Amino acid sequence: MIKDYYKLIKVYPRFLAFSALHMFFSSPGQSFSFALFGPAFSAAFDLGAGGFGLLYSIATLISAGLLPIFGPIVDRVNLRICSILVGTLMAISMLITSFATSVPVLFVGVLFLRFSGQGLMTQIGGVSATRFFGAGRGKALAIVGLGLSLGIATFPLALENLISTFGWEWTLIFLALLVLFLFLPCSMALLKKSDTFQLPPARVSEVEYGEKNAWNRKDVLKTPFFYFAVPIALLIPFFSTGLIIHIGSIALYKGWTMKWMASCFIISAISGRVGSFFMGPFVDRFTAKKLFPFVLIPYAIAMTVAAFNTHPFAAPVWFFLAGASFGCMTVAMSSLWAEAFGIESLGAISSLVGATGVFASALSPFLFGWLLDHGLNIDHLFLSGAFLTIGVSFLGLIAPAPKKHT
Repeated sequence: MIKDYYKLIKVYPRFLAFSALHMFFSSPGQSFSFALFGPAFSAAFDLGAGGFGLLYSIATLISAGLLPIFGPIVDRVNLRICSILVGTLMAISMLITSFATSVPVLFVGVLFLRFSGQGLMTQIGGVSATRFFGAGRGKALAIVGLGLSLGIATFPLALENLISTFGWEWTLIFLALLVLFLFLPCSMALLKKSDTFQLPPARVSEVEYGEKNAWNRKDVLKTPFFYFAVPIALLIPFFSTGLIIHIGSIALYKGWTMKWMASCFIISAISGRVGSFFMGPFVDRFTAKKLFPFVLIPYAIAMTVAAFNTHPFAAPVWFFLAGASFGCMTVAMSSLWAEAFGIESLGAISSLVGATGVFASALSPFLFGWLLDHGLNIDHLFLSGAFLTIGVSFLGLIAPAPKKHT
């Protein structure tokens, strides 16, 4: 197993690094970063848990609507150009947020930071690896996922220290400069204009990718398989986003410190890579179609542990199991869409799935914030997550085989 990963890295170091770089720099737009900015935004703009949750949910919801429109750009435009456009948009978004003096301006900054970070940046990183690495895409996605795991491991603690030392405004300015003067030069250096990797599928034959039977987005929406399978891809974005955004309320209820909670993200990052590196070879050998219904089992256990424990060490157990499940799910579901629907329109299909994931993550912050503001027992919230996970996994088990309607 280790030799297979080593061979892949040895042959395609620049391509894997390019995709991983985009996953890492999606971090400022991810929920785990906003969880650290959330208390500062709430204090600066007089927003409660429900108020910030509403702003965050609406911004994320609009981002979900934009993603299917602009996400297919990776199917038509060279990756180098995509990277420049998205990186520039992310830097501008962070600068807008840093200079915000009113809630509407804050909203605009949060909206485009979510859209460029969680949306387009992960779109480029995931789609580029999925469509290029045919037979070895499971292992490739596991390697690429190291970028996001490194972001999960470093950003929460770094942001917690930066915000407490320099304030949220200067922290965002620093991140914007990091994108402009580190991300963009590295991205351009990793790809050459002659690299087939950066070309959209329309300019590269499917024979080279080893794929057949490409679908378009309309075909996907006509098959029942998609509706049975996609809830597995949505469960963790929906539930974990709601929990992470309100991590302060959970810590207060459980009697845990915010510093302790921030440190648990490192555990989640490590377990996420363990899960993805474990899942990668199995996906390549047995196919994602056979494995995807089982990837959420650790998450159901994580929710159960968190529901019935207040001991501080319940938090790292929760984060470890949730991270492992997320790592397995990411590899399995990214591979599943390519296996089931081909790679020619993978950007469009991935953006559709990504949009539904962003839409799901838009609902939970406001919903959970409203429930918490109205006295919901957090343990019951965790328990409902366990039952929901089991139900979604059952849907995957009974999913009919994907058939293209003509």
